[in-house]
Amino acid sequence: MKYTATIIILFLLIGCKNTSKTNKNINSKTTTYQLIEKEFTHKGGKFTEYKELYLSCSIQDYFIKICESNVTSEQLTPYMNKSIQVEIEIKDGFLDHCDEIPEYAQSRTGTYVIIKKIIK
Repeated sequence: MKYTATIIILFLLIGCKNTSKTNKNINSKTTTYQLIEKEFTHKGGKFTEYKELYLSCSIQDYFIKICESNVTSEQLTPYMNKSIQVEIEIKDGFLDHCDEIPEYAQSRTGTYVIIKKIIK
């Protein structure tokens, strides 16, 4: 898992514009992305009407876990389909739930970002 996080960080450094120094936490940094919206897809591959927010980088799109972030989706809305400079932290875990509850074992898991703050 650490190997995967290291590769993701390496791609972020190469693929996106880094606008400030990396913080002490290797997974926390300030970078410029494009904020996009994608349709939620069930495990069966079916699209729903529900939309999710992502930070788009030249090589990958990163799911934003709003419930762990220090910003709301309403605060992000003005930046939709535009560049946004944010301080993020990259994490692995449940994408759909904020609580680490065993009953959510069927939840989607993977790498996601939390937004610590929007840089103005």
